[in-house]
Amino acid sequence: MIEVVIGDVHARADLLCALLRTIGAVDSRGRRYGGFWVVQVGDLLDRNASPAANLATARLAARAMDVVLAGNHEAEMLAERGSVNGAALATLAGRGWPQAAAAVGGWLVTHAGVHPELTLALAPRAEDCVAEINDRWHRRPRNLVSDPLFDWVGGAKGGKAPYGGLFWRSEREWPPDGRTSWGQICGHAPQPRPRLLPGPRWLIDVGARASRLAALVRTSRGGAWSPVVVRLSASGVAVARTPRKKRVA
Repeated sequence: MIEVVIGDVHARADLLCALLRTIGAVDSRGRRYGGFWVVQVGDLLDRNASPAANLATARLAARAMDVVLAGNHEAEMLAERGSVNGAALATLAGRGWPQAAAAVGGWLVTHAGVHPELTLALAPRAEDCVAEINDRWHRRPRNLVSDPLFDWVGGAKGGKAPYGGLFWRSEREWPPDGRTSWGQICGHAPQPRPRLLPGPRWLIDVGARASRLAALVRTSRGGAWSPVVVRLSASGVAVARTPRKKRVA
């Protein structure tokens, strides 16, 4: 099984399609190959994009991905009454998405990452932690700002909490010596390139609005992650790094 974690898409279905084709997860017609497990870290959609762009991206995700997580954009859309992006959200809901967290080979995947202080009451095993986080996400009252794990917004993002929750945490809010019992993969904070930081934490948002999209790929459980970055320009698709691909029909 080839494991794939994709960064923030921001309603760029063209970028998402180029990345999926680059890593070998779909064919030239967008049809999914077997042998892949694909997770996206949230901000698949974008509140500032057109409803048509969001719907096209949601439909592509529904065909080609296994899990889509909520980012701050999806969280805000879900909180809106009568959202103009209802069709895109319904497309995701038809697959049971968005979730708040996923586990990929022992790594915890969320949108902005879980601050070490918010992990104290969470399970030490990534898979158990995901079950707890998603249960809290689905049970929480939607009309109340009540759970620090989801609702806290720190000063770096204009809030009053000491640090942000898993939709809002700023990179500046991570303590210099912060560690968690599981490795983390997240997006939310644009980077020049995918980076592995102490914690350990992979940061894989490279700025879809700048026509760039990143993913982590690995071909064996417990193996090393290989970053892949695609960039679209008038001259076509440029690939910064690409791992070996194995297609399973």
